[in-house]
Amino acid sequence: MTPKTIETTLGLNTQQSPKRWKKIVWGLFLLLLVSTVSYYTFNHSNKEKVTYITVPLKIQDLTTSVSATGNLEPTNTIDVGIEVSGTIDTVLVDYNDRVHSGQILARLDTTRLKAAVTSSQALLEKSQANEQSAKAAVDNASIENERARTMYASTNGNYPSRKEMQSSSTMFIQAKASLAAAKAQVAQSYAQLKSDEDNLKKAVVVSPIEGIVLARKVEPGQTVVAAMQTPVLFALAEDLTQMKALVSVDEADIGGVKENQKVLFTVDAYPNKEFEGKIIQLRLNSAIVNNVVTYEAVVHVNNIDLLLRPGMTASASIITDTLKNVTVLPNAALRFTPPLSDEEKKEKKKKHAVQEEDKGEYVWVLKNNIPTKTKVKIGKSDGISTVVTSSSLKIGDLIITGIDEQP
Repeated sequence: MTPKTIETTLGLNTQQSPKRWKKIVWGLFLLLLVSTVSYYTFNHSNKEKVTYITVPLKIQDLTTSVSATGNLEPTNTIDVGIEVSGTIDTVLVDYNDRVHSGQILARLDTTRLKAAVTSSQALLEKSQANEQSAKAAVDNASIENERARTMYASTNGNYPSRKEMQSSSTMFIQAKASLAAAKAQVAQSYAQLKSDEDNLKKAVVVSPIEGIVLARKVEPGQTVVAAMQTPVLFALAEDLTQMKALVSVDEADIGGVKENQKVLFTVDAYPNKEFEGKIIQLRLNSAIVNNVVTYEAVVHVNNIDLLLRPGMTASASIITDTLKNVTVLPNAALRFTPPLSDEEKKEKKKKHAVQEEDKGEYVWVLKNNIPTKTKVKIGKSDGISTVVTSSSLKIGDLIITGIDEQP
């Protein structure tokens, strides 16, 4: 735009006061020129000025892990039941009580059981008396049978008659059979007595181990029926200073999990405290949770301070590998790509048929404030950092992770 154009646009009469109007026109022209130059200069400088966020390439240790969740349990839990039916007379322990092996936990009302023992004792005595009677009958039948044989031989078969001889022999055989039955009855009565005495002993519930009472499931006066299934009265934990965590590992991660690997975990009760354990077993049986196949790992946990309790949820990290003195980069560096100029964007559109390069195999190194694309080989990752190797990188190189967008 020239001064003449400005005069025409503004409808100025250059014939009137020419010096004055020329100054006004030239002033407006210079103002417009300065504004235009300033605008383009400012925008251009802002566009070219980019501040990159960088981290130096360094060597450090890297630990890889697998996440898993599960619950804590005692290493050995025993359900204590009762094998006889009856009414609970007394309960001698409560929740959290410590018990020793052989300690009485509860007793049944033994009135009916004692009566059964008394009845069995009487039946045994009766059977034993019948046995003695049967023995006497056998002895008598034996004597009579022998006397008949002797007499029959001495009379040359004239006395007693054949019928009497046969009757004597039959009575002897019957007496022996009665004795055998009496002996069997004695054995049966003795077995019944032992069974009733055993039931009387079972009316006293004792602890089979030294441990702690986790659950008490019975009260005095309660009736228990031991029929198809043994009623459980107490749950005992052998030792809470040593526990186990049963954690579920995703099938995608199970390949890197092995026995004796270190496990770090937290529980909601102590969110700022990290507990340690070790895998002692990997179970082959799988489970499907929310359509995801998982495998159970058993983690041994030292609980000397008794902070952990059965049933607590454990959020665990299984340490699968520890790499010493490796070159690592933040994962953000592997995802970074510098912004393209308008010309570069147009050029990229023209080459859209060319397959895009794998961004995960490249990083950008800042050299003389210019991003330089460098190819790397990716190794293991802990989810935050990744091991990389490249002949083009050296320790201390500034690796770009992003752009500082603050004004």
